[in-house]
Amino acid sequence: MTTLGDKLNTLLENYLKIPNIRAGAIVDNDGLMMASSITKEEEELTIAACGGALATAAERIKDELSGGYHLGAIVSSEQGEFIFTRAGDQAVLITLAKPGSDTDKILPWTYIVAEKIQQLIDLENLDLSLELPKMTDPQKFNFKLVVLGDEAVGKTSLIRRFIEKSFKQDYKSTIGVSILNKTYDLSDSVSVTLNIWDLAGQAMFRNIRKTYLEGTQSAVLVYDVTRPASFENINHWLDELQEPMRAQSRFIVMLIGNKIDLDRMVSFDEAKNFSKALKIPYLETSAKTGDNVDKAFGALCYHLIKDSVR
Repeated sequence: MTTLGDKLNTLLENYLKIPNIRAGAIVDNDGLMMASSITKEEEELTIAACGGALATAAERIKDELSGGYHLGAIVSSEQGEFIFTRAGDQAVLITLAKPGSDTDKILPWTYIVAEKIQQLIDLENLDLSLELPKMTDPQKFNFKLVVLGDEAVGKTSLIRRFIEKSFKQDYKSTIGVSILNKTYDLSDSVSVTLNIWDLAGQAMFRNIRKTYLEGTQSAVLVYDVTRPASFENINHWLDELQEPMRAQSRFIVMLIGNKIDLDRMVSFDEAKNFSKALKIPYLETSAKTGDNVDKAFGALCYHLIKDSVR
């Protein structure tokens, strides 16, 4: 009989066929490894180093989760680039990419694998294919994305960080709307172009926003982790989205808690439970440092196309 551990190991072995991934592990919330794998091409000494690095990363998961912190960063090490990806409530996927790898091209695969891990754990008897999509035929997707949230939560800063990889401390409030485009490459053959509408957060622009929301297929709701009122107002922003959500057969919403580089006043658990109740993805970011910004928009892109890519 094939056990859960066998399935997880097979999934990791298939995952390691992705270019530039050296090793991977699936770890539970206590930091215990449920499965791990290292590419066979690695030399003996390197395998030992990768194994030690995975063990250290597993300890980090135990420490950070016990402290209630958000874990989802990309961390550079001597062995390479570590990517931590939540796989439901019970596990974390650790990916070790080769030093200097373009993590933007690896991130989409982490979302695919993390979702399969969650399905395997939550539905242990599920007959789930452990093969990953090929993504070999060129595919291009286009989506309209609106970014909503209270004034000064960092919407414009997040978008600029994602598009320009820059941050300015003195961004002025958006007046009405600002529209920008960004093409995000999920792989060498799959790309998503986001037509990003940065909508003003002030109450006076509510009637104008209704016009700008027409035809949108996705939304990012942003709040400031240092301002509880901006988190409480997320429900108001969801109310504004009801009409475009009804107009689309599949509408993707993501919740982002921004400014994690500052002293927070909204806990990660509170926000995570809120997003879980709404059944929408949640990530925390810092537009200032860049933490998780690419990961957030990359995850959104993946969720937009995951039913289309084979």
